[in-house]
Amino acid sequence: MSSYFDMAAQLYSDGDKRSAFNAFLELALDGDVQAQAMVGYMLENGEGTEQNIAEAIGWYERAAAAGSDVADFNLGHIFRSGKAGAVDEGRAFNHFMKAARAGNVHAMFETAQMLEYGAGTQKSLERAAAWYESAGRYGHTEAQNCIGAMYQEGHGVPVDYARAKEWYEMAAKERHPRAMYNLGMLYDRGLGVERDHEKALEWCRKAAHAGHEKARDIIRRLQEEGKIVF
Repeated sequence: MSSYFDMAAQLYSDGDKRSAFNAFLELALDGDVQAQAMVGYMLENGEGTEQNIAEAIGWYERAAAAGSDVADFNLGHIFRSGKAGAVDEGRAFNHFMKAARAGNVHAMFETAQMLEYGAGTQKSLERAAAWYESAGRYGHTEAQNCIGAMYQEGHGVPVDYARAKEWYEMAAKERHPRAMYNLGMLYDRGLGVERDHEKALEWCRKAAHAGHEKARDIIRRLQEEGKIVF
């Protein structure tokens, strides 16, 4: 990374977005791929310059063609959200997949989501599970919860409560609300673990504290029935 790029990045961090945009643009015109992706981002979001989605796409495509997984990921979001006009899930999936194959963790998750629900591509729970696992191994907590649920329900993978528990625990350690709730439900039902209502309640409390609505409702109901003190 050039010292001029570092200077542009510092200008951006300091809040001088207009100067940062001009610096990134100069680098982008000279072929700096990371700067091209950044110019696309700033054009997309109207930072330091007027918002221009068409121009943003042009810069992203230029950077993506040179191997920028970030540019492919951002293109995926533009086409899936309809920010460029009409939603184009097929193009979105192609960009997410390309970025995922390049190692972009967030793109791995988006690819898995689209495969799970058949958005922009043929539905494949097996391929979705594989991409959730890939993202989960890199610490993506939502992916960890999703693959845990797939092992619990047998969607795309054989039912395996022990592996479901492992994935839920990974995400729960990072205070992922749904993973904490799902882990509590394993203990409540004795799925892959010895049934333990105390542990179930403990995880439900943690999920409630983290903002999980269903967990909050359960805790509230138990309080009203006089069965627990929160």
